[in-house]
Amino acid sequence: MSPQQRRPKLATAAGILLTAALALTACGSDDGDDTQNGSEPVDNPDVDISYDISGDTQEAEIDGELELDQPTAWIISEGDGEPIEEGDLLQILTANVDTESEEVLSHDFDLGGSTLQLTEEFASQNPQAHDALVGAPMGSDMAFYLPADTLGQGTPAYLNIIAVEDLVETHASGEPVDSAELNETLPAVTLDEETHAPSIETPEGDPPEDLTVDVLKQGDGPEVQSGSYVTIHYRGISWSDGQEFDSSWGEDNTGAPAQFELQDLIAGWRDGLEGQQVGSQVIMSIPPELAYGEDEDHELADETLVFVIDILHSADPMPADTPEASE
Repeated sequence: MSPQQRRPKLATAAGILLTAALALTACGSDDGDDTQNGSEPVDNPDVDISYDISGDTQEAEIDGELELDQPTAWIISEGDGEPIEEGDLLQILTANVDTESEEVLSHDFDLGGSTLQLTEEFASQNPQAHDALVGAPMGSDMAFYLPADTLGQGTPAYLNIIAVEDLVETHASGEPVDSAELNETLPAVTLDEETHAPSIETPEGDPPEDLTVDVLKQGDGPEVQSGSYVTIHYRGISWSDGQEFDSSWGEDNTGAPAQFELQDLIAGWRDGLEGQQVGSQVIMSIPPELAYGEDEDHELADETLVFVIDILHSADPMPADTPEASE
């Protein structure tokens, strides 16, 4: 049971399009052609793509013809960093470019982008993008092209530019806070030496009546804002019995981080995470009225919840006039 109240929206229209595009590249065709699901490599198109997205400038240039009949991803500009590896969590910036007019329709370059982890699941669902990214130098730019009708009958061709900005830690990287400064009413937390995944001791005594938040590791990254789009790892238990009810880490502590829009989460998460810095690890005790209340149809009704949350990335809120995805 996740801390969401409703389905989260991505931070920008560019991010929405990219996610939809990547989700559909593994669909394949209906005529038995296996090239679309990545079983046969596709040659990079003879096209030069360049762009400039900085300040008020939003320009893209496509030199050549994008005459492709299947989803294709390729590196258009190599960075100078270390090779990207399987399992890396990447900060990416995305831009959606009209293939006819070369207009930049939307982008999240000024918001901080989002994250993408190169997992086995990602590789199976999105082989083109996965194969283009693995081994490419950090700082590279990738083009991701979808032919017309890929996202539905009558949809135009899409071109996404994905800039790989940086490698993101998969656990909170901040400085541990002195245990003497922590709230003694909250349960103790221990970390797995290899994965850094947290374990939470069974709480003792009565839970706090109010939202209670402690910083276990203090990060130095950007502050989470009320409408931020965050990438986090989390583990949640019930105060009453210490039983885990949800975790992005999974049972073997190797799960992938989750991404949420903060305003779509339960009130305790919104209030507890706003103002925290990226790189921090926090523990919070959330009373029922800021969680799932008295809804008897909910398995966590009337429960005080305890979460340990690693804040890995935060993108700025969308501007008020930026179109959002429909629910």
